[in-house]
Amino acid sequence: MIKKFVLIISVFLIPSNSFSKIIISEAIYKHVGDISPKEACKKAEKRAKEKAIERALGLQISLEERKKCTETDGVSECEVNQSSVLSLNGNITEYIIKNKEEGMEEFSEPKTKQKKKIYFCKIQIKANVEKTFKNDLNIDFDVKLNRSTFRSGEKLSMNLIFREPVYLNVYTYYPYAQSYRIKKLFPNEYEINNKINSKKLKLPVDGKLSYIINFPKDFTRSRVDEHLIFIATKQKIKFLDSYFSTEDLTKRLLDIGKNNVVRKHQKTYTILNDK
Repeated sequence: MIKKFVLIISVFLIPSNSFSKIIISEAIYKHVGDISPKEACKKAEKRAKEKAIERALGLQISLEERKKCTETDGVSECEVNQSSVLSLNGNITEYIIKNKEEGMEEFSEPKTKQKKKIYFCKIQIKANVEKTFKNDLNIDFDVKLNRSTFRSGEKLSMNLIFREPVYLNVYTYYPYAQSYRIKKLFPNEYEINNKINSKKLKLPVDGKLSYIINFPKDFTRSRVDEHLIFIATKQKIKFLDSYFSTEDLTKRLLDIGKNNVVRKHQKTYTILNDK
């Protein structure tokens, strides 16, 4: 049975930002009953918000990043996590849930012919989207990782090129973590200076330390994705060493102010489980 109803979350206000766009967005979350219906609908609602931001700002995940997801076990989950990082560029000020559907689909496994139940929650929202920060395309920089797939104990390094001097902050996004999903990689206690005056930069800085990749404990899949978030600003901005979620980092970017110039990149890499 499919249940439908309309739930009003908030009342739209007159937006104060120079950029504001009203978007209708829909997303679905499917599961096998391992989470509660309430949690499934929260995940569907989160996906709908991220899709609304992408549509409003015309954001796109690079072909390189999308290809990276096709090489993983959880393709859909990988793409959702990439979208979550991408949505840092925008913020939803008000929204309403226009429609909500919950239901169950049943099908037979081709090999075992056993019945399998898939539960789902589908959410449609109407959202007011604003830009999180002023994205100045003159602050151009690019990033290349030493590899896209790692095993535990291997070292991560990256080469960056810049057009002009910036302040750089690099975070690692661990979407599977229970808390503090976003942790600062650079600067750190060994690499303190994040003012980049040169056109090229290699991280980690030679002789300072190594970035060692490790497969997460108690993770049953054969591989897992992690994501790097690169934030470049014209002014020196104080960020926390860690954030609970991408939503919390978005709030910080909002606090920085619309007049501060920011540019952001993201990269995905995969860790293989050799056990």
